[in-house]
Amino acid sequence: MKEVRLTDLDELALKVRDRTARSYILEAIDAYRGGAYRSAIVSTWIAVTFDVISKIRELSNQGDPMAQDFINKLDQAIAAKQIRQLQNIEEDLLKTATIDFEFLSDQEQVDITRLKDDRNLCAHPAFVSEEMLFEPEPERVRMHIVHVVKHLLQHQPVQGKSAIARIVRDIKTTSFPPTLDAACIFLNSRYFDRAKRSLTENLLFLLLKAILRGDVPDLPLTYARQILLTLQAISNRHPDIYEERMKAKLLTIIESLDEGCLPNVFRLLGADPRCWNWLDESAKIHLKEVTQVSLNKPSIRNSVFEAILVNDLKPIIIEGFNELSSEIQISVIKATPQPEFATQAIALYSKASDYRGAERLGESLIFPMANCFSVANIQDILRVVEKNSQIYDATGTPAILEELFEKNKQYLPDLRESWKSLFVFLHSQYSWLYNKSEDSEVLKETGWENLANRLKAAGVNLSPE
Repeated sequence: MKEVRLTDLDELALKVRDRTARSYILEAIDAYRGGAYRSAIVSTWIAVTFDVISKIRELSNQGDPMAQDFINKLDQAIAAKQIRQLQNIEEDLLKTATIDFEFLSDQEQVDITRLKDDRNLCAHPAFVSEEMLFEPEPERVRMHIVHVVKHLLQHQPVQGKSAIARIVRDIKTTSFPPTLDAACIFLNSRYFDRAKRSLTENLLFLLLKAILRGDVPDLPLTYARQILLTLQAISNRHPDIYEERMKAKLLTIIESLDEGCLPNVFRLLGADPRCWNWLDESAKIHLKEVTQVSLNKPSIRNSVFEAILVNDLKPIIIEGFNELSSEIQISVIKATPQPEFATQAIALYSKASDYRGAERLGESLIFPMANCFSVANIQDILRVVEKNSQIYDATGTPAILEELFEKNKQYLPDLRESWKSLFVFLHSQYSWLYNKSEDSEVLKETGWENLANRLKAAGVNLSPE
């Protein structure tokens, strides 16, 4: 049974974005606690009017034409002291906030309209008969304060369709963060930390349609990476909403897809393997069949490999991968690096038969897989380098291993001896040079200087015993 508790008013006040609006709502809370309920309602309504106008000013400063038009009319009315015009603006303020700027949903407007009606009864007692003097109950006052903060004061000025339009624009910018951690920080601070549930739900549905159907004109599949990062950011910030809506919408959308769109499902499964658990058995059986067939289709093969983290699909995908030619395996690993490909990537790398081939294999297999290797994998790679002169003598190999080191510094305590062993080996191979030059000159001449310096800086002793 879900536990329901009263909202803590002090905690609620801390969520108000604007400092001035927060002072008004704190004044309302103080009046409520002191039993001055009519004063509390009036102060709460003042917080509403200030916050709505403040939000519109914020949008005006950002160049919103509708907001600029509203602010121009307001400022002109204030400068000319046109009281009737200002009263009309206040009278229509909730409609403006709901219809023009989408600060409020229809139901939220109803809630705050109740506050407005009560405020009129409090501020204009002469408008009712003496017997009908309005005396609000404390529960009603508390309800108004909670509604105002939750519906309006804690949120950014952009919600609704305009917020979604701005998020879509950000997704399509070249500066959109390339990693999940960075995308979460960016999207949370700009949108998700104070997003209304309706905004989160509507955005989630739009992104699902974009990644699965590929029929959202403003978000073509060329932005698939950014779309998936945004979905993951929603999952991290609002997990309850994400799971609830995914369970409700995902299967329906997938069942409506034509065959040409089914590969898009694997992209989503690769980003969030939990999605597999939200499908029914018939959908799972169908996707297993699609997996087997698609592994032999170059145009969609890489999308399928992204779903290797789904346990039910992993055996099918690995079996299909093992049946591919070496060249195709290399292209798959380069496009969709996965820990499950580590052993084969190392085996393919070990077969380098010339310097340029070693560099090509290193760039296609070791570079993209750098974050996927375990300690044992890296030890195997270093042994492969020692055993193949076409690899360790290749000009590009030191840079490849430098990238491997940088991406796996967390493993250094377990790899210290392996890195040292590599340089002891290199020392033996280049011993004829050491007889003529200083150690640093040999490392520089053979291209290993940068990696050696990084290892030394990390505390690895590279000197042979």
